Amino acid sequence: MSGKWNDDACHKNHSFVCYRKKCDGKCLPFWVPYGRYCYLVYNDKQGYSWPDARHVCQSVRTELVSIHSRAELEFIRNLNYTENHHIWIGLTRDQNFGWGWTDNTPLAFVNWASGEPNDAFHPGEAAEENCVEMYPDGRWNDNNCMLKKGFACRHRQCKHQYVCLQI
Repeated sequence: MSGKWNDDACHKNHSFVCYRKKCDGKCLPFWVPYGRYCYLVYNDKQGYSWPDARHVCQSVRTELVSIHSRAELEFIRNLNYTENHHIWIGLTRDQNFGWGWTDNTPLAFVNWASGEPNDAFHPGEAAEENCVEMYPDGRWNDNNCMLKKGFACRHRQCKHQYVCLQI
């Protein structure tokens, strides 16, 4: 290699080099910071199933939101500015038929609606209520994971940003 730059077809494989760029306290574009995390609430008219909502979050290297305090819950609740949908959160049944966050953080705070979780059976639906939605008032409900709803994602504010150059 001569160390000179050259434009080339994008589909060709090339080597690359990365370096860390410090970016303390940064969120992805359009995300809202709170504490050490950044949040995005999707609440447009088109809803997503819980698995599809999680996939959307993971596609930008984030996770469905886990909620660990009343203050955090109120912050997220205030980001849900529309009542088009209840929003999916990252709480789901774990392997022991209990509840766990998808980001594996401890489940130390809950805000179930009265009578929830109830694993209710809905006529015409074969699915169980294994996923959790948050109502506009902040209360939680277990529901069928395939129902279409809004969702909330969360990521830790970055400490370093990696910039990669193709060589």
